[in-house]
Amino acid sequence: MKMNLRWGAAVAATAAVGLALSACTASGSTDTSTSAGPVTITVMGIPATTKPAARQAFMDDIAAFEKANPNITVTPTDEKWNAQSYVTELAGGTAPTLLWVPLTDPPGLIARKQVADLTDDFAQLSASKQFNSKVLEPLKSNGKLYGIPTAEYALGLAYNRDLFTKAGLDPDKPPTTWKQVEAAAKKITEATGVPGFAEMTAKSSGGWHLTAGTYSYGGTMETLGKGGKYSVQVDNPDAVSYLDQLKTMRWKDKSMSANALLGYDDINSGFAAGKYAMIISAPDYYTNYIQQYQGDPNAFGITAYPQAGGNTTLAGGSVAMVNAKATKAQTAAAVKWIDYHWLRPQYDTKAAATVAKTNAAAKIPVGIPAVPLFNTATQDKIAAAIKPYVTIKTANFEPFINGTAKLKLKAEPPVAAQLVYQALDPVMQAVLTRQDADPETELKKAQSAAEQAVAQAQQ
Repeated sequence: MKMNLRWGAAVAATAAVGLALSACTASGSTDTSTSAGPVTITVMGIPATTKPAARQAFMDDIAAFEKANPNITVTPTDEKWNAQSYVTELAGGTAPTLLWVPLTDPPGLIARKQVADLTDDFAQLSASKQFNSKVLEPLKSNGKLYGIPTAEYALGLAYNRDLFTKAGLDPDKPPTTWKQVEAAAKKITEATGVPGFAEMTAKSSGGWHLTAGTYSYGGTMETLGKGGKYSVQVDNPDAVSYLDQLKTMRWKDKSMSANALLGYDDINSGFAAGKYAMIISAPDYYTNYIQQYQGDPNAFGITAYPQAGGNTTLAGGSVAMVNAKATKAQTAAAVKWIDYHWLRPQYDTKAAATVAKTNAAAKIPVGIPAVPLFNTATQDKIAAAIKPYVTIKTANFEPFINGTAKLKLKAEPPVAAQLVYQALDPVMQAVLTRQDADPETELKKAQSAAEQAVAQAQQ
């Protein structure tokens, strides 16, 4: 699907700033003061200790929510989602009430009946009719809704505007194709000595980005068969083409980092420090770029994902789901918290403006573009409400907005995506650490592990 992006849609959900607005109970979806009996829910999603402002704001949000909902107690947990360990925790009843998971994982959780049906509670939310129906479809089964998206992203190409300028490149005209990325990376490396491009290869990030690269060449990793089950084909020609592109940049042009065993934090911190000129990223990375890694806002630029005939970028996101072992009261309370904390600042103009103002004061970036969860009319109202508080340099994000609007958004693999990504990490590592590595051979090695993961997930 193609979808227009909107300014500021990611601000409230990503920054996790508390509203502290008792007036927010006016919609009727938040106030549970007349509900019978107290209820306690344990929730994931609190920002890490490395983000003190956002973490405190999360706690402030809990306090405001509990004040408006005196029968509900919200207990945050620092636990982070791990698809493998949580299978055991969910089965054993030790998982939190509210799960915050990547968009890759709901199909498996739904199939294993490990998450609750949220259909009726979601319908009670005042903004349920304003949701973009397309973002809800992947979270449904047999007409029932099992998850609520809190944020969605589309991958793009982040680049260092200063290094572009030093290399004689126009930072307002970033690359749009992989061949242009190749040429720019080579020129930057030759002119500055800084690697023109770096790619993730570790902790499933290599497989994630190999999948995105495959999409940009027109390929896919999983295909739905006639029997309603998915098959996986990681050793496909488009994956080979993307790996060949990386191989050229790494070994022929020598325009990539010599250290190829890089994970998410390695790449992101390195880019913020000016160690790499270009990386694959989504706009929401900008919050960490500023807050966690102290990057220079003037040097940051982002454009649409480079293409090679696919006209497609990978889209993902985060989803709130409820443990199937939760009581009906806990499920209802969890949905109210999801609405209050994650959704309200994305559809309620007063809440959006309050969050944006608070974020700006806390030096949390305001105005980062994202894939919209709500319909166009709602998004336009939110954009107008937060406009006075926008802190990002919007011109530096315009290449991403304008370019991504022309691309199709393709979701991550729907079955066992994280395990498929794990199988593909060694492929990326081999191509970028061994000059004699053959992409097609390496992909064939990964095929059996990917097939096993997808088959087991559909049993």
